Parts: sequence; C-alpha cells; structure tokens
Amino acid sequence: MKLCMRMKGKVMLMSVAIFLPVLLAACSIAYSALAHSLVQASADTSLRESYGAQLYVDRVLEGVDKTEEAFRSHASLITAYLSEQLGYRIQAYDVHGSLLADSVRNELSLPAGDIQQAVAGEKAWTVDETGSEPVLLLSFPVFANQQTIGVLRFLHPLTRETQLMQRTLMMMAVVILFAALLAWVLAGFFADALTSPLHKLQQAAARISKGNYKEPVSIESGDEIEALAKDFDKMRLGIRGYIEGLEQERQKQKMFLDSVTHEFKTPLTAIIGYAELIPRLREEEAKARGLRSIHEEGRRLLKLVEELLALSRLGRTGFSVTDSEAPLAPLVREVVREVRPRLHAADIHLELMLTDDVCRFDRDKTKQVFLNILDNALRYSECMTIEIMMAGNEQQLEVHILDDGIGMTEKLQQALLDPVSRLRDARQAKGNGLGLAICREIMTKQGGAIDLYSHPSSGTEIVLSFATGGAS
Repeated sequence: MKLCMRMKGKVMLMSVAIFLPVLLAACSIAYSALAHSLVQASADTSLRESYGAQLYVDRVLEGVDKTEEAFRSHASLITAYLSEQLGYRIQAYDVHGSLLADSVRNELSLPAGDIQQAVAGEKAWTVDETGSEPVLLLSFPVFANQQTIGVLRFLHPLTRETQLMQRTLMMMAVVILFAALLAWVLAGFFADALTSPLHKLQQAAARISKGNYKEPVSIESGDEIEALAKDFDKMRLGIRGYIEGLEQERQKQKMFLDSVTHEFKTPLTAIIGYAELIPRLREEEAKARGLRSIHEEGRRLLKLVEELLALSRLGRTGFSVTDSEAPLAPLVREVVREVRPRLHAADIHLELMLTDDVCRFDRDKTKQVFLNILDNALRYSECMTIEIMMAGNEQQLEVHILDDGIGMTEKLQQALLDPVSRLRDARQAKGNGLGLAICREIMTKQGGAIDLYSHPSSGTEIVLSFATGGAS
C-alpha cells in the first residue's frame, strides 16, 4: 500500500511538473505577444496623428518663410496646441536635436535615440520605462520645401495599455492556479487508474506469499499491467498445481510407507512366531510345516524387497532403456520355455499365435514384462487356458495375453498399475502386487503401452503395444 501511495504521489507530481512549465511558457508567450501588440497599436495611432501634426505646422507657418527660424519661433505655440488637441505631452526640437519647447514644464529629460533618427529624416519610436509608467516616444521630422526644419516628439503615456496588461496578468494568474488545481485533480485520477491495478497485484502477491493460492488474480486495465496480471495468475496456478502435486505425492509416500511397513511386518511376524513355536513342537510333521511356513514367508519377504528395489531404481534413475528393432516372437517362445514346467504342473494349456513382425523393444526388460504377466496368471487367475496372440500394422505391434480365469472388478483394474494402491490391496491378496507397476514403467519408457481388460468370472486380457519402424 505504501509503495502504491508513493508511486501515486510521484505520478501526480510528475504530471503537474510537466504541465505547469508548459502552461507558464504559453502564458508568458501570450502575455509578451499581447504587450507588443498593444504598444504597436499605440505607435500606429501616434503615427497617424503625426500626419495631422505636419498639416497643422504647415498652416501655422503659412505666410512666412518655412525655415528653421520660423519653426523655432513658433515651437511653443505648436507644442501647446497639439498637446491640448491630443491630450498628452508634445516636444519640439531643432535640427541639431536641441529642445525648443515642451508642453509640460519642469519635467526630466528623456532618452533621445528616437530624436536622432528623426533629425536624420526618419520616423522613430521607442518605449521609455524609467518612470512610474511606460511612455511611448514617437519622433518624426517636420518638413518644409523638402527639407527638415525641426522635429516633433509625441510622449504618449501607456496608461490604458498598462492597466489592461495588469488585468490580463491577474486573469492569467487565476487561470494558472485553476489549471494547476485541475491538473492536480486529473493527475490524481490518472494516478489512481495507474496504481490501482498495481495495488491489486501487490495484494495478490501478499496472499500468495502467505500460502493462499486459490483466489485468482483478475485485473482488467487493458494495458501491460493486465498482461502482467495474467502471467502472474498463470504463475499462481503453476505454483498451486505444484504444491498440490507435492501434497499428493506426500500422501502417496505416506500410504506407500504404511503399506510397506505392514507388508514387512506380516511375514516377519510369521517368521518370528514359527521360530518361537518350533522348539516347543514334538511332532516332526508339525516342525516340517513350521519350517516350510518360515521358508515361504522368507521368500515372500525377499520378493517384496526385490520388487521395492526395482521400483526405487525406476523412480530414481528415470528408467532408461536400450531398445533395438528385432522380431518379438523368439523372445516370447523363450519365456514360454521357461514357464512351461509350471504350466504343466498347474495343468494349464497354452496356445501361441505368433507372427514374424519386427518392433522396437529392450530385450531384457521386455522379458521381465512377459514373465511377470504369466506369473500373475499362474498364481492368481485360476485359469485353465492362456492364449498369446500377435497382431501388427505399420504403427505398432500388439501382443494379446488372454486367460479364462476368475477375472477382476473394475475398481481393482483401475488400481492394478498403481504401486501404492496395489501394495495396499495386497493385504487381502496373495503376493505384493508390485509386478505390473514395473511392467507399466518398462512399456512406457520404451515407447509402448500396457492395457488391461477384465470382468469378474470371464477372464482377463492384457494388451502390450510395441512401436514399430513406421511409428513416428
């Protein structure tokens, strides 16, 4: 909040700091232009009046020689009359720039730059600002017989112009103050519009820092901040998904650890119990049964450890495979030869329908998959017949392994390939149930898949899919 307030203040100050100098410069230019226009208008008026003054001098000197002496002798009359007619001070100078007459006596002398130009035969004007108010000084030559016989100077006080400029200056000051206030208010609205999304984003960041990832970040400002908010919300969702995933993994690990602990405890308890019981038994047959039970529980415990280590290696190393392209049928026949004695012992009939299709697979790990699937069928399916069929196309080669056993429920199928779920369900079944989880990892890593189809009392079908040379 403090950050947004500081930014808001900076935005407002920056906006006013940009606006005010521009406004002051514009007002200064307008004021200067107005002052120049007023002075120029007064000068133009005095120039027009100078023509009437020239005619008046001609009338006064009519009948006498129009010479410098005549102008000098009539200078007082001329200045007094013109001053009375025009309403401001009039001066007369000779051709040397010396003052001959002044309609106002006992006044201080004024700058004479315009007098020199008038003596030279040119009209000239300037503004004298040495007094309490500015005075327009307009000097022009008086001609007679195309010769300069003297100079008249109009001293026009710029009283009205000064008053107008003062009023204008006051109005400009009011306008500047009002404009500054308006700029401050508008800058405040602009700063609010700019900092409000940032404030929302700051609040969202505070919520996320406290672990609240559920509330979305929604900002509709139509600018880069909205795009930033969308990216921020994507980050929130990513963090939320990551944390939820971690929580799920934590729960799975806890369930997995609980299940493993129970699985270790069960055979160990049986082993310890039989070990304590056997010394107290007298019948050899009972002792033999106890020893067989210890042996079976020990092998079960060893199998559990081996499969747990296998799963651990798969998860830790990312399970790399070294697949090659070769016919799959020879590997299937090799696996069947290894399990055939067990098939005969269980009185299970095996049918093979193989092809010479080529696919990509890791030989050792794929052999483990077939052995695991056939081992499960032998132990748990209670089947009488097992069929292995192959069917291929340009994209993949499928191996269908079917049995006519007891099948399984849909719930058990969904959990079968999950090592945590299978280990938990194994408490009510023979074995630990981790083998098919390893099969899934192997098939996935070598670009294939494993699918399971089954119904209670109607057998089970497992489909293994292998990538062929035509698969992208």
